[in-house]
Amino acid sequence: MFGEAKKKESFPKRACRKTWVCFKQLYFRHRKRSVFAVRRESKKIAKALKVPFKELEDMLFEEKLKEHGIKEKYIFFIPENKRESVMRCVVCGKESSKSICASCYVERNEIVWIDDIIELITCPRCGFFKISGRWRDVGYDKALDKAIGSSLRIHPELDVENVELEGKGRKLTIRVSGKLWGESVEQAKTFEVRVLKEVCMRCSREAGGYYESIVQVRADSREIDEDELNTIKEIVMVALEKEKENEKAFISKVVERRGGKEGIDYYIGDRNLGRKISRRIAGQLGGVITESKKISGRKDGRDVYRFTYSVRLPAYRRGDIVEVEGKLAVVTNPRLGKGALIETGDTVNLKRCRVIAKRKDVATTVVVNADSAVVEVLHPITQEVVTAKSPIAKLKPGDEVYVFEYEESVHVIPAYLLKE
Repeated sequence: MFGEAKKKESFPKRACRKTWVCFKQLYFRHRKRSVFAVRRESKKIAKALKVPFKELEDMLFEEKLKEHGIKEKYIFFIPENKRESVMRCVVCGKESSKSICASCYVERNEIVWIDDIIELITCPRCGFFKISGRWRDVGYDKALDKAIGSSLRIHPELDVENVELEGKGRKLTIRVSGKLWGESVEQAKTFEVRVLKEVCMRCSREAGGYYESIVQVRADSREIDEDELNTIKEIVMVALEKEKENEKAFISKVVERRGGKEGIDYYIGDRNLGRKISRRIAGQLGGVITESKKISGRKDGRDVYRFTYSVRLPAYRRGDIVEVEGKLAVVTNPRLGKGALIETGDTVNLKRCRVIAKRKDVATTVVVNADSAVVEVLHPITQEVVTAKSPIAKLKPGDEVYVFEYEESVHVIPAYLLKE
């Protein structure tokens, strides 16, 4: 490995010799360099000699390098272990890798900086805190942590191990501990917390009645049921909860017509949120959405529109009896507009249909006798035996079925078509 170094010239390449001369001059100009700089140079020497870095550190440099024909003027490197034993703190005399140890440095200098006054801005109406220019739904403790994190500055060579916050009220103390140049150090700083009140943009707009969209919910040729109204309200509340940090996600006004039976209107601050709510209502309850807009003003030379999303729920609900192309069917999925024919049980689309009986008008009874043509059941009110056309489903005495009257005749519905 070192055979080439025993030649007359100390280094096989002239560039390497120049490098060593540069190293020598650099060393004598800066005798008090850091250990890290010395280690970097040792790696360059190892690379020049083509020697592994670990082996180079273990060598007795002055003797071994002379053995390999390296002249004295090129031998300047001092191993790291010898340099550390020579360096001492100029204040206390303790061995250190620097001219001053970490403890003495911390006594005379700051390694932790923080603003004397930290301000927290909160909205008195909604309780949100303003963090980095945005209103966030967080508590006091988290807002304080964010403010301290943005104000606190640490010495670049300090490896932080622990940060503690002490005190109560307005005056607080932050204590930072860690290792500086291999030594454990600690420093504390005291600061003041001030909480300022400011109304957020969301509360300001909501108080002023601002809105960009209207969601209107109506039912086709009927009143809105109470359970449908509760579902609509739940959809709206969930949508608002998911976007609570949106400055426009609020309801400025709610109008219920006849207690919500004829319909309900929501005036919403965000146009996109109004579109989402209308789609979720139609997706869960069925129906058709109609979108319209009108100019409400101008901003920055552009027209500003207010959108209206009208959701019209279908005329039927699950379990209602409808007439489709002259045939009777049971509504099985009002959201998708699907039903099942009473006679055959086949699935049918309910695009053009007419409601002839509500689910509440359908009664339960039992089969007395049945064959392939007719079926005899007990009338749910008079308890008399009445005859009806038998559906394709096989029925036997004792089976539970549903019946309703239409055009002065009784119709039988198999139980599986109306099961929940």
